[in-house]
Amino acid sequence: LETEELNRPGTVVERQQLSRGPDYEIDYDRGTLLFRQPVSAIDANPLGPALVRRIVVTYQVEDFTAGGNLYAGRVQYRAPGLPGSLLGATLLYEDQGMRDFSLYGFDALIPLGENGRIVGELARSSLTTDVFNRSGMAYRLEASGTLLDGISGRAYLSSTERGFDNTATTSFRPGQTRWGAQLQARVGEQTQFRARFDQETNDGPTPEVITDLAGLLRPGIDPVLGAPVDNTLTTVQAGVTQQIGSATLGVDFVNRNRRDRTTDLSTSSNQLVSRFNLPISGNLDFVAQSELNLGAEQDILYPTRNLVGLEWAVQPGVTMRLAQQFLSGGAIGPRSITSLDTIANYELGDNTTLTNRYSLAGGFNGMTGQGAIGLNHRLTLTPGLRANFSFERIYSDGFGTTGAGDQFAQPFAVGAGASALAPQDSTAYSVGLEYTGDPDFQASARAEHRTSNSGDNLVLSAAAAGRITPSLTGLMRFQHANFANQTITGILGDSTNLRLGLAYRDPGSDVFNALLSYEFRNNPSSTPDSILIGVGSGSQDHTLGIEAIYAPDWRWEFYGRYGLRASNATLADDFRFGNAIHLGQLRATYRFAYRWDITGEARWIGQPAVGYGETGYALEAGYYLNPDLRLGVGYSFGRAQDGSFIGGGESRSAGGLYLGLTVKVNQLFNAFGAEPLPETVPDP
Repeated sequence: LETEELNRPGTVVERQQLSRGPDYEIDYDRGTLLFRQPVSAIDANPLGPALVRRIVVTYQVEDFTAGGNLYAGRVQYRAPGLPGSLLGATLLYEDQGMRDFSLYGFDALIPLGENGRIVGELARSSLTTDVFNRSGMAYRLEASGTLLDGISGRAYLSSTERGFDNTATTSFRPGQTRWGAQLQARVGEQTQFRARFDQETNDGPTPEVITDLAGLLRPGIDPVLGAPVDNTLTTVQAGVTQQIGSATLGVDFVNRNRRDRTTDLSTSSNQLVSRFNLPISGNLDFVAQSELNLGAEQDILYPTRNLVGLEWAVQPGVTMRLAQQFLSGGAIGPRSITSLDTIANYELGDNTTLTNRYSLAGGFNGMTGQGAIGLNHRLTLTPGLRANFSFERIYSDGFGTTGAGDQFAQPFAVGAGASALAPQDSTAYSVGLEYTGDPDFQASARAEHRTSNSGDNLVLSAAAAGRITPSLTGLMRFQHANFANQTITGILGDSTNLRLGLAYRDPGSDVFNALLSYEFRNNPSSTPDSILIGVGSGSQDHTLGIEAIYAPDWRWEFYGRYGLRASNATLADDFRFGNAIHLGQLRATYRFAYRWDITGEARWIGQPAVGYGETGYALEAGYYLNPDLRLGVGYSFGRAQDGSFIGGGESRSAGGLYLGLTVKVNQLFNAFGAEPLPETVPDP
C-alpha cells in the first residue's frame, strides 16, 4: 500500500508491505484481492494535505505462446569501520522474445554522525519492443541530520527521466524532477523557526484518458500515452512557532509559483497560514487555523480556508477533533464543511478501534470534499465467541487535474500510470462472528457490503474446522463474492466456492483410514475476456473425492479411490453444455517377505456422456532397500475406447515396463520436515 499526496502524484509519504495470508488472499476465479482488514482510500486531516492510499501489485503472467528468460543479481558491501553504511549494486535483464528489458542501479547509505545520513540511488533502464525503443535514468540524493546544536536540516534531489521504466517496483512519475531543502532551528527557549523550499517539474506524456471498456481492459504492461505536460510548481515557505504561556501560535508565509508551459499560463500566489492552539482543560484544546490568500492572484488548488475546532485527547495516543471549515475563492466559491475526525488510529479499549479521517482534495477543476469515517468494534458475547463490526464512508469523487495530468475513473493502472488514479465515493460495512472457545473446534463467519457509483458488492465468508468425534475431523470453507472496482460493472456474476472435508482415523488403531472431500464452484475461472464482453456466462463445478486405506495386518494393504467432477456452463441463452468425468482406482499390496512385496492395480477414467472410457492395469514387484526407500519394477497396460475415433467405437491400447522409486522423505533424511521445534526461552 502506498500513501501519497493526492494533488502531487509521485510524492509518496508512506509505503506498507503486505503479506499473502495474514493481510490478504487471492480469489483466482475473480482475479481480485480480498483484504482481511478494511483499507481506506483517503488518509488525511483538515490541517494537512490530502493523501490517497493506493494498492500496488507486482505480478507475473503465464504466457504459453512465448518463452522468456530472467537474470538478476545484487551485491552489497558494508564498510567495517563505518557502522550503518551500505554500498550496493543491482542488475536485472529480462528477455521475452520481442520485448527485452534491462535495469541496473547503484545505491549508497553513508551515516553522518549519530543523527545524520546521506542516501543516494542511481538507475538506468532500457526497453526494446517491436514497436519502440526507449531508455532513461533515475536518481535520488538526500542528506539529513543535525547541523548545529538546535539546528536540523534536510536537502533532497530526485529525478526520473520520461524514458525510465520499471514495472516491478513501487509507483513513480516518469518525467518528474523534485529538489528542495528544509531547515528547523530553535532560536529561543519558546521560539522555533522553520523554512522550506520545494520545486517540482513535470514533463513528458501523461496517461491517456480512456472511458470505453475495451480500452480499459487493453492488455499490456505499459499505459496508453496521451497529451504531454510541461509545468513547474515552486513553493517557498518560512514561519515561526512561539509558545505563549500554555498557548501555541504559529505563523507561516507561503509563496506558490505555478507555471504551465503547454498553455503559457503562470500564477504566483501568496498565503499567510496562522495556527493557534489554546488548552481549555487538561484534555481539551481549542484550535484555529487560517490560510489567507494575499492579493488578487490565487492558486486554484489552495483557496482561502479558515478553521475553528475543538481537540479532545480521549486517552494517550488518540485525539478527536470537531472542526468547522469555511472556504472562499479558488474555483468553487464560498463553502463550509463540518467534520469530526481522529488525528490517529487507536484502540479506544480492548475491543474497539475508532478511525475517522477527513481531507480536502482539489484539482484544476476545483476543490472537493473527501473523507472517510470508520468504526471497528470487537464485542465479546460469551467466552470464546466474539462479534466484529466495521463501517467506512468515503464521500465525493476525487477526479481532477494535477501537474501530472488528468485523473479519471479506471479499474486499474499499469506501469507508471498511477498518476491517473483517484478515489471514488463509496460506503462499506461488515459484521462477523468468531468462535475460539474450544481447542478442538474453531469457526468464523463474516459479511461485507460495499456500494459506490460503480455498483454494489457483497462478500460472504465462513469457515470451520475441528474434531467431530475422536476419530473424525472435519473442515468447511465458504466464500461468496464479486468485485468492487471503478468502471467495470455488470459483466460477471457472483463467484461462490464451497469446500467440505472429512478425515477418519482411529487414534487407537491404524487399520482403516479414509478421506472425503467435496467442492462446489459457481462461475469459476470467468475473468472477463474480450469475446465474452456483453454476453451472459455462468458455470458450475461439483467435485467429489473419496479414498480409503485398509490394512488388516502388516502383509496386506488395500487402497481405493473414486473421483467425480460434474460441470455445466451457459455461454448464451442457446448455448449450454454439461459433462461428467469419473475416476476409479483399486490397489492391493501383499508383502510376502520382509523386504519384498507385490502389487496389483487397476484404474478407470470415463465420460459416459461422450462414450469415452480408459482402463489401465499394472503389476509391480518391490524391494525395500531400507524401511523408507523402495525400488519397484512393473509392467503396465491399458486400453482407451472413444466413440469419436475414426469408424466409431474403435480403441487403442499400449503397455510397457517401468521402474519406480518410493521415498519416505521425513524419515530418510534425519526426520526432514518433522524436527521438533526449539524450546521457547522465556523473557527475563
